[in-house]
Amino acid sequence: MTNKEKKKYTLRFGNKDLPSFLLTKENTRRLIFFTTAYSLIFINLFRPFNSETWIPGINSFNYFLYSSLMVLIGLVLISISRMIMYAFVKRISIGYLEYILWIFGEIAILAAFYIFIAHKVGFIDNYIEQNPGLVYWEAIFEIFRKAIANTTWMLLIPYIISFLYLYNEHLIKKIANQANDKQEKNIIQFKDEKDEVRFTIASEKVVYIESSDNYCIIKYINNDKISDFVLRNSLKRLSSELENTPIQRCHRSYMINFEHIASLKKDNSEISFEFDVPNIKEIPISKSYSEKIMELFVISKQK
Repeated sequence: MTNKEKKKYTLRFGNKDLPSFLLTKENTRRLIFFTTAYSLIFINLFRPFNSETWIPGINSFNYFLYSSLMVLIGLVLISISRMIMYAFVKRISIGYLEYILWIFGEIAILAAFYIFIAHKVGFIDNYIEQNPGLVYWEAIFEIFRKAIANTTWMLLIPYIISFLYLYNEHLIKKIANQANDKQEKNIIQFKDEKDEVRFTIASEKVVYIESSDNYCIIKYINNDKISDFVLRNSLKRLSSELENTPIQRCHRSYMINFEHIASLKKDNSEISFEFDVPNIKEIPISKSYSEKIMELFVISKQK
């Protein structure tokens, strides 16, 4: 087993896989950047944990510098967490529940970090003085509870906004890719006998193809009119190249596009059909192709 073929294990309490777009390097960087910017604004606007009282006499500018330092350290912690997650999910598949639990783990770690900072700057002692009757560990628990609440606001909101944005972006890309794939599948390239592309057109534009000696005449819709393109190639070769398209052989001299067959009638052993395009001459159907034509017509109308 090579390195690229390493077995991927599953750690999941539910059945829903976590979308892969959440775990890419680019989207992880964007998530961290947005969360950092949001946290910096949140701390300076709401000043959680009464953090402006941690350093007596601090002015707004210095508070911004200290809060930026705290956010920067928080950024480092979140970055480490996401690096571990990125390496983790390469080997073990996780679901939504595990991802949510990971986020709450990040919240708990950041809250513990802020408690550590509060302890170092003496805020816990000040909190006990302001709340007589609290012992040290009760004060720590109370501050930790508030830290959890405020850190949840700092992380959960940008995470939810980021998820909604990334999901919408992913959905738009998915729809665009599906449209492009569909468009590419509907494009047909007609090659000549030297295998050179001579004519490229959407399959729905082709009405039928007629053989004429060593040439094939492609009848296609152009500005609501039927136009011709003469291609030097055999109908037999074209039928092989167009095997997986709606354009199929119905006669030794004709191929028809089932996308333009409006109705098909069978009278005894003879089959006739009508195009959804006006002024199309009657196209013969050989008996050898009749059963295949009936089957292909039914399949084309079921899609």
